[in-house]
Amino acid sequence: MAAIRTHLLLWSALSGLLWAAAWPGIGGLAPLAFVAWLPLLHAERLNEARTGRRRSFTPYVLLAHFVWNITCSWWFFMVSEPLATRLISVAAPVLVNTLMMSVPWWMKRIAARKMGPRMAVPAFVVFWLAMERLHHGWDLQWPWFSLGNVFGGWPAWVQWYEWTGMLGGTLWILAVTFLIDAMLHTWRTDRSVKAGLKASTLVAGVMFLPLAVSQVRFHTYLEEGDPMEVVVVQPNVDPYSEKFGGVDAMEQLDRMLEQAAGVMTGDTRLVVLPETALQEPSTVDLWSEPPRLYGLWENDLESSQSALRIRQFQDAHPDVAVLAGMSSNHLLPAGMPRPRASRPLGEGTGRWYQSSNAAMFLPSHGPVEHYRKSKLVAGVEAMPFEQVLGRLDHLALDLGGTTGSLARQVERSVLRDTSSGIAVVPAICYESVFGEQVAAHVRNGGEFIAVITNDGWWGTSPGYHQHLTFSSLRAIETRRAVARSANTGISCFMDQRGVMHEMTPWWEPDARRATIMRNTHLTPFVRYGDVVGRIAVGAAALLIVVMLMRVARTQKQGR
Repeated sequence: MAAIRTHLLLWSALSGLLWAAAWPGIGGLAPLAFVAWLPLLHAERLNEARTGRRRSFTPYVLLAHFVWNITCSWWFFMVSEPLATRLISVAAPVLVNTLMMSVPWWMKRIAARKMGPRMAVPAFVVFWLAMERLHHGWDLQWPWFSLGNVFGGWPAWVQWYEWTGMLGGTLWILAVTFLIDAMLHTWRTDRSVKAGLKASTLVAGVMFLPLAVSQVRFHTYLEEGDPMEVVVVQPNVDPYSEKFGGVDAMEQLDRMLEQAAGVMTGDTRLVVLPETALQEPSTVDLWSEPPRLYGLWENDLESSQSALRIRQFQDAHPDVAVLAGMSSNHLLPAGMPRPRASRPLGEGTGRWYQSSNAAMFLPSHGPVEHYRKSKLVAGVEAMPFEQVLGRLDHLALDLGGTTGSLARQVERSVLRDTSSGIAVVPAICYESVFGEQVAAHVRNGGEFIAVITNDGWWGTSPGYHQHLTFSSLRAIETRRAVARSANTGISCFMDQRGVMHEMTPWWEPDARRATIMRNTHLTPFVRYGDVVGRIAVGAAALLIVVMLMRVARTQKQGR
């Protein structure tokens, strides 16, 4: 029995290692995704064949997913913080994701018992897709390891994401995986060559037809829209020792504007600065009436030193708009009900404010606009389940920047420069992982995507490579070019096929210029949203109802 358990453990761990070998930034061999779960499925059969009392397969499923998660997200440990913070940073997402990924396997086995073995695989596919969809929207959201993300570095394979979105890739992987498993089982147990060839043909069709469609689309697709020259800036400011106080905020801004000016031409229409580029301190004088605001207050951004300095830059470049990440605040009106993400301005003042990880947009002509990051990092920017547990800001992980529960954007707004016609989809850091959210911005009129990020928290690790590739999928889903400005790298441009251009080195100051296409055509994914995910959630709910009804019927018959 010990030997069997050892075999089960080895086969399960092998699945996790294969997923790591497939994942961007780790192995990068995306085609391995189609076979990564075969060892775990083999282990499941070995477990079912064991004689004696029924034994749980859940520990082996947990092992496979833990190996996958820890080998692909160990880089969370790389934050330059005390050991306790580093351990929590890596343990929380790894353990939560391991448990979440194991639920569909558990439901697969329940479906087999309650609805028959033939329902096991369809139930697993439905529950896995539903899990990925729901993992995009709750307080512990972490869709980083959605299966369809594995093709982030292989855009020529998934051009049809413009119809299905990233979850279409998840469905493709699941379908091919189980068909390969069934084919291998057929060749092992059925001596009929005809049956084996039939199973093999089905695998080949499901595997290669989407691939062929994608290749044709990739090589024949012509970018749509009007050309526009954009500059992205990579200042390479250390997020721990320089960004938040180590170097004067206005000095940082001056450096970035100088970098931009060094590569601009007379045709440049937009300059993009990275996440939290603007760090001007915010203070308030409550003795004046109304209170006088100094710094990056959303109530009056136009009067901030940062905005004034950028306006001076625009005086020299009158046709250029500027998008810059910022750490901003918003002073709440006296006496208004306090939102959940509010903070006291000071003891005894009776005034409250909100903090945001945000972006300031200064059109070439017209008033300043701003956008707040809405998909916040759990445990750092948003404390989970505060509506039930109350305020938990004291538990937030402090990585050096703005922490605790931040205010977030509700509307999927678009930043516009009416004089030049620019309509920017802003995506601040983590938001670039959420396909349906980016699509909602595009649906509201966005013509291209500007990703502003700071990926320097985890040093030279796979994290920034993985994050980079996910923007390529957003380009395909929406057929929108991407201009990516990263504080420490990698900054680049992506065309509407998701192909990267003008990539900067990691951890070097740089600025790049490129001409991108502003597109107004809406893809099916943008127009209709995540249809695959919505259908999966509905089908999962229906399956749960059917299984509960069968349990109730069995219990009634047993009385």
